Amino acid sequence: MGLIPVNSTSPDESLPDSPASIDFSTGLPKLPQALAYISQSIRQHTKAQSIGIVSLFVPPTPALYRMTAEAARQLRAELTERLAKALREQDRLYSLNNWEWLIVLPSLVSAAPLTLAMMKVRGVLGDPFETLDGDSLELETYCGGSLWPDDGDDAFYLVQSARIARLHAAKSGVDTLSYQRPMETIEAGQARFQKDLQRALMGNEDGSMGIYLQPLVNLTGAACVGAEVLLRWWRGEGNYVPPHHIIAALEKLGLRHNFTRWLLNQAMQAISALTKAGIEIPLSVNLSASDLLDAELPDLVMQILAMWDVPPHRLSLEITETMMVEETPQVTEVLRRLHQLGLTLAIDDFGTGYAGMSYLQRLPVEEVKIDQRFVRQAVGTKRDREIIASIIQLSHRLNMTVVAEGVENQETADMLWSLGCDLAQGYLYAPAMPLDEFIGWCRRCGRASNLS
Repeated sequence: MGLIPVNSTSPDESLPDSPASIDFSTGLPKLPQALAYISQSIRQHTKAQSIGIVSLFVPPTPALYRMTAEAARQLRAELTERLAKALREQDRLYSLNNWEWLIVLPSLVSAAPLTLAMMKVRGVLGDPFETLDGDSLELETYCGGSLWPDDGDDAFYLVQSARIARLHAAKSGVDTLSYQRPMETIEAGQARFQKDLQRALMGNEDGSMGIYLQPLVNLTGAACVGAEVLLRWWRGEGNYVPPHHIIAALEKLGLRHNFTRWLLNQAMQAISALTKAGIEIPLSVNLSASDLLDAELPDLVMQILAMWDVPPHRLSLEITETMMVEETPQVTEVLRRLHQLGLTLAIDDFGTGYAGMSYLQRLPVEEVKIDQRFVRQAVGTKRDREIIASIIQLSHRLNMTVVAEGVENQETADMLWSLGCDLAQGYLYAPAMPLDEFIGWCRRCGRASNLS
């Protein structure tokens, strides 16, 4: 169709969109491209201008479910074409799923154009659609809108805000609604949790939130050659909060990028302390999918490394395999720039997603971490053992280091060593520890490979 956003396909015209990042029926880019473009627009806009986000949804009906697949594709294509004709040249149009579209409206002077745009979009979809099945179909549609900077500074948060507004529009039986914070009513306990989290992240004065380090050990000699940075938070009266709960709350609050900055600074502080203690090992930090869509992440990493005077080879960044299932040019470019800085990139939890070794061939990755679910069962399960052996062999052909996660006993360590695995991490060697305990562990065991 050639409709890909109304103006152009990607924030960076030098990056062609891959087939996996384009919706087949409409020719439109998907959510990752939308998030990348919104993030870029936020950086380029001044507070005097606003950015509007519109979520448009066609609720399923029996008539839609009974359509043939070809008729449904044709209907989505025609709907997309009507939307495209209703928008300005600078506006962007994306397909989020079968019956949901996202519109990005840059350079708005106020909230009024957002409302007018939603009304215009609803208007062009009001006339019946003639389907390939020979039916004349009237579609019910709902729009929800959000506005930068009024409703948040994070791209994903703004998209979700527009979706929340659209949900309220459908629930209220109105065509369009703009996001309002009272739409998200949360119970008192959840509100306190979010406030506590914001305080811990902003000031961390009570020391309840911090990082722990879990050693990364060479299987040939049990020397500690690195450590993974793991988040720990004891809230209130010492109640432990699992990291995935923390990350989910940060995403809801639109604070994920603030957290990434905090986490990188914590890692740099730990590296500096290790250096003073004579322990010259790298630390690895986990990134999120939203981090990889932030084109400014490489610049942030470079600034933080310079501020702490830490050489790039002392930092490793881990991305989970599931993040790479829908590879986009934006993500590939961010990874390329991070690699050019001189730090190490690793694929975490490998074997749990659908990316496969083909992704490893294309991406600038130097380390593969085998998911602990395979490792823990490998001794007694031939299938898991064969999977691990295949990952090790293929990774080594690509000159990548292989790390096994979740090593809990010597029998498993011996099996991994026999298969040619390079490094291991798990309770057999040590649990995650606070920085001072980690330094003591390295000195007591004499295990740090660069201990001076």
